Amino acid sequence: MSTLKKHKHPLVIELEQRHNCYTVDCTDKTHDTRIKWLTTLAMEADTVSHLFEIHSANLAHVLKKLARDPRVKTIQLIRISGNLAQVIIKQKRDVSTYRHLSKTGTIWLSEYSEEGVDKVAMLAPSEENWHAFLDAVKDEYDIRLKAKRHLEPKDRISYDLFGSSGFLKLKTASELLTERQMNVFELACKLGYYEEPKKVSIEELSAKLGVSSSTAAELLRKAEGKLLPILSDILRMMR
Repeated sequence: MSTLKKHKHPLVIELEQRHNCYTVDCTDKTHDTRIKWLTTLAMEADTVSHLFEIHSANLAHVLKKLARDPRVKTIQLIRISGNLAQVIIKQKRDVSTYRHLSKTGTIWLSEYSEEGVDKVAMLAPSEENWHAFLDAVKDEYDIRLKAKRHLEPKDRISYDLFGSSGFLKLKTASELLTERQMNVFELACKLGYYEEPKKVSIEELSAKLGVSSSTAAELLRKAEGKLLPILSDILRMMR
């Protein structure tokens, strides 16, 4: 457990990082592949086991590539459906970010690898913890800070509500989305369909997906119908 001093104003930090990691390397030249960390399952003297969700159009190739990586001790397939798989990967502890997190009192809120970069949201109890993490990884990691925000007392209430209720609601809603609905929704967000002004039209989006405009619009409508009511509930709780 970290002995660093804990202050009353924790930080939520968004960052991108490149480092010696099998998920980073696996996605670097494997297009249309995302490897998402879900949770850490076990810590042993020399290894750490993580649960990952892998989305790829070439899933078999990605799984074989991960299994051959020298940093991976074992890989266990939990579930596979179309382009989506859940796996437990046991890795060497000395190349795991976990060792830096545990020493500096920081934690991952979410993390996924895509196009050779880890995209991370993390929680640091204080500025001291955040800078301790940066010092710990400075020789191994290339860190790019995207955003940083202190949580004030009023934010803490909202954060607690989101953590206890909102996340579970969103998790349930996302699991109700079909793979096609999730694909079109994620691509729409990534390409800026919901930005103002739109960066991509429904016709351009449908062309990238290889479906008709009406099909893409219907898939989006169904995804939004499942997610937006949950978002409305969360926003109401956070007021």
